[in-house]
Order: sequence, then C-alpha cells, then structure tokens
Amino acid sequence: MNGNKKGGLFGGILAGLLMVIGGTVLLWWNEGNNVRNIKTTDEIEKTVVEITPEDNPAEFAGQLVAVGGKFIVEDVSLSDTQFGVSQHTAALTRTVEIYQWEEESHSDDDGTTYTYKKVWSERLIDSSRFEHSGHDNPTSAPYESGAEYAENVILGKFRLGSAQIEQMDADKVISASSVKKVPEKYKADGNYLTNAADLANPKIGDVRISWRYNDWKEVSTIAEVSGNSFVTWTSSVGKKVNWVSSGVKTAAEMIQDMRTQDKIIKWLLRLAGFLLIFIGYMSFFSPLTKLVGYIPLLGSVVNFMFGLMIFLLSLVQSLLVIIIAWFRYRPLLCIGLLAVAGVAAVLFFMLKKKNTSSVPPAAPPAQPAVTA
Repeated sequence: MNGNKKGGLFGGILAGLLMVIGGTVLLWWNEGNNVRNIKTTDEIEKTVVEITPEDNPAEFAGQLVAVGGKFIVEDVSLSDTQFGVSQHTAALTRTVEIYQWEEESHSDDDGTTYTYKKVWSERLIDSSRFEHSGHDNPTSAPYESGAEYAENVILGKFRLGSAQIEQMDADKVISASSVKKVPEKYKADGNYLTNAADLANPKIGDVRISWRYNDWKEVSTIAEVSGNSFVTWTSSVGKKVNWVSSGVKTAAEMIQDMRTQDKIIKWLLRLAGFLLIFIGYMSFFSPLTKLVGYIPLLGSVVNFMFGLMIFLLSLVQSLLVIIIAWFRYRPLLCIGLLAVAGVAAVLFFMLKKKNTSSVPPAAPPAQPAVTA
C-alpha cells in the first residue's frame, strides 16, 4: 500500500513537471505561430487578386486569387450503398455512435477516485484499461463512420480541388425515414437509425447511425490557380492557405474571417498553456499541500493562499513566456513599444515635476500678536 502511495506521489510530481514544460512549450510555439499567421494574412492582403467565376483560369495561373459564386455538382448523387442513402450534394457523411461507459479520474490530497458515466461515442472506448471492473464496453463496432465527396464541383469556369471539397461541411441532417436498406433489428427513430429498444433510454452497446449532407448553394475560396482548378498556396513564412467558406464573400471578408479564426485559436491556446502550467504546479507541489492540510484549522486557509500563489506564479510565467516569445519573433515591434512606453514614462515624470515646482510654497503660519 505504501509503495503504491509513493509511486503515486512521485508520479504526480513527474506529471506536474511535464505539464509545466508542456505548457511553456505550447505558449512559445503559439506566439510564433500567431506571428506567422499575422504575416500570412498581411501577405494575402497584398497579393490576392479578386476575380469572378467566369474569368479565364489561364490568365491567373500560379496566382493567389479570391473568387466566389454559385457552384454546380456535376456528379450523380453521392450514395451510402450499404444503407441505401443517396443525396445530390458535394459531401455526404455517415456517423456511427455506440453507447458506452467512459471513465473519469479525479485526484485530490487523499488520492485518485474514478467515476463512470454512459456516453454516445464514435470511437470504441477500451474498458479493459479501466481501473475498476464491471463497466464492460463492446470490443467491436457493427458499422463504421465515413464520408463521400463529389469529384466534380464546378464554380463557373473553375473546378474545385479535392482539398476544397472536403472542407465543405455536411451541415444538414438526413431523416432516417429515407433509409432504404434497414438492417435486421434496426429501426428509424427521428434522425437516427438504431437498434435501441428505446433511444431515449439506451443500453450499453446500443448503436445509432445518422447521415448529413452539404447544403451550400454558394462557395467562396482563396487559393492558388492551377490549370482550371485550385491548389494550396504557401506564404513566405511557410503557412498553407486553401480557404473555403459558404456564401459569396469578398477577399476582404474572407481575410477578416481568417484573422478572427486565428485570434480565437491564439487565445484558446494561451488559455490551454496557462492551465497546463497551473495544473502542473498544483500537481508538482501536491505533497506539500497535502502536508499543510493536516494543520488543524489553518490547513484550509494556508492551502487557499498557496493555491493563490501558484495561480499568480503560473500567470507570471505565462506572461513572461509570451513577452520573451514576442522579443524573439517580433523584436522591432517590442523595441518600438518599449520606446513608446519609456517616452511616456519620462513625459509623465517631467510633467509631474513641473506641476510640483509650480505650486507656490505654503505661507508661514501667522504669528500671534504681541501686546505690551
């Protein structure tokens, strides 16, 4: 028993150290990636040529272009022949989910506890690795998820590339009542084909299958022209660009969408990096917090203050990594910002000194009158 506790103790310290290192590396990489994204969108803005679907592809060979309009799918309907589902569309997907047990672990000062909940999942969850038995999942799936894509999607005089077609989301659900080949023991239930007796109260091992298709009418893209189609364009900093979105959009609108997406990813990764560092430090110092927790009355207060200190330490480390990364990736900008801050500080103190010196000295207190 002591050996298990000692192993768990050192395992927690090692895991904490790895998380701190991982969070630091993630923050550093994210700042570099963000700079590359900024440079790429700036380069697109200066380079991209806005054209119409009816322009001659040969005139723009090798160029980065922005184009949008109504498209036509020349292929016959895409089909899931196994179930007899078909749709005239650019993309058709099948999603197979199985109702399974999922294990969650919760660590605190007293050790690790495990809880189990039931979830729908596309992937098979290996219950043989669970800490506690009695939560057995299926070891195989009767069917697999998959996707079909059209090969001939025409945008005026252009043909979309396969990488672009695969970005066209399957955004509309197909009712299971349109399934023509229903396997034995399966039935349609709303948007699902299922073998569950009651889909509202499924049992472990029950299966539900759904289909979706792309319902776009118009498409816009920023990519490089190759022949009468499009290929991925590479910026001067090595970022790959083959942007596709629904609807007709201008180059400026698509570039703004790119920037918005980049900002969201940047802040999500910053938050992930900070949390990794914070959780890592909490795990690394867990033996100390556990020891302090035994102090009567004061233990919870001391641990709260200790947690606050770790939070501030994680925040400071995250900010320092971001600042140093910006010095590494955008030194001129950082030096410029520091120079502006320095000038502002000098002006502030000069004005403060001037205002202080311009205040007249206080009059001396009146002397009491002397009477004979």
